[in-house]
Parts: sequence; structure tokens; C-alpha cells
Amino acid sequence: MRVSEFMSPNPLIINPDMNLLQALEIMAERDVWSPLVKSDRILGFLTERDLINTVVSQKIAPEQLSVADAASRRYGVVRPSDSYVDAASAMMKVKSRLVVMEGEEIVGVVTAADITRAYASSKSKVPLRPYATWSVVKIGIGESVERAVELMRRERIGCLLLEDEGEIVGIFTERDVVKGFLMGGGDYCDPVGKYATLKLITIDPNATLSEAARLMAENRVKRLPIVQEGKVIGIITARDVVEGIWRESTLGIMTP
Repeated sequence: MRVSEFMSPNPLIINPDMNLLQALEIMAERDVWSPLVKSDRILGFLTERDLINTVVSQKIAPEQLSVADAASRRYGVVRPSDSYVDAASAMMKVKSRLVVMEGEEIVGVVTAADITRAYASSKSKVPLRPYATWSVVKIGIGESVERAVELMRRERIGCLLLEDEGEIVGIFTERDVVKGFLMGGGDYCDPVGKYATLKLITIDPNATLSEAARLMAENRVKRLPIVQEGKVIGIITARDVVEGIWRESTLGIMTP
């Protein structure tokens, strides 16, 4: 599958000089949470993690910052005719989202979720095991948002699993922090469960990467807890799937 078939077209582009609060309002209106940042040249992307690191964790009002104060200065470039394997390789090299260029024109962007969606129709039997994370970070459902954000930053992770009386009952992601807490005007003392996703989509540890990709695409999620005998033993993310595509392609197991 070619990039032109799975990219996100007509990307949201914001100016780096824009007030961050204005940018957030536009992002909420478009329901786009990682816009491209560009003036006369491409600067990078404004990601959920950027917002958590510069606004939420520092307890700074977004109107006090510009987009340039928060945005990441990283991006990769692919062409519409490139394959999803090419896109996975480019993404792993830059560790960032990709801009799709046709000549001098920006025609789209590619995220890990986009590549995962493209791979979902693959018949590959590559197991997910080598690419999953086999330790999970948990937090009590009644713990504060402040504590949750501190934990996510310290562990450099994009989600926490919510625990209630020894059972995993939900997941708290970077999207929940930005879209739910930040845009909802939440209080740092609020329980994390107020903003978390309490419906878990899970997968078996013996599943394949392509099965994980299909589950993510069908349910519009980027993370799947791995469950064995009723217990969460790991997690696999869209970025893990991209890494799997990239690594397996270098071994000749996958072809564009």
C-alpha cells in the first residue's frame, strides 16, 4: 500500500508564532491533536507529549506561550508513492511523524496510527512478542491527575493502566491528558479516573503484529494491553507495530 492511500490528507497547519491557547482551540475544533507547525519553513509537529511537558506538567497557562515554545523540532519526509514499509523506516529514523511532500507541496502527514492502519490488511505472521513491552506502569484510579502526569513524564511513557482493588479497569493516555483534562479545564487534584478511558481493548500474547494492527484500526486506538489468563502482562502500541514493520523489513520478512 502506498502512502497516498493511507496518509492523513489536508493536514492542520499552524503558525509557530500563534498563541498556544488559540492553537488548542483550533485543534479542538478540528479534533486534530498533533498539527504540523510551519511558517516559511516546516518547524515540526506540536504533539500531545509536547503539551504535557511544557504546559500541563509545568502548570503554565497556554495563553502565556506560543506554539514555537512547545513544538517539537523533528519530522521526516516521505512521498505519496512510497510504501508503508518506506514510511515505517522513515519514521523510525527520525522518531517523529512524517510530512508527505509532492514536489514542494505538503499533501498530507503520516502518523504511527496511519501506518498501523495500512498494515492491518497484511497477511504477515510476524508475532507481536518481540516488539511488545512486557512491563506495565499502573496507577490507582483515585490517584490525582498531577501524580499521573508526573509518573508518565518520569517513565517517559504515553499511558498508564488504571488499577482498582487489584484489577486493571482502564487506561489513561496522553490524549486523555490534553483533550480531557487540559481542554476540559480540569483540576490537578481530580482523580485520574475522571478523564481515563474505562473500556479496554485487549489482545492475546500469542497474536501477530498484523492482528494487533487490525484491532487498533477497528477500534481507533493506539495501545492494546496484552492479557493472559485474565491478567495484564504487557502492552503493544502503534509505534511498536511501526518498529516491527521496520525491523522485519530489514530481514526481508516483509516487502512493500
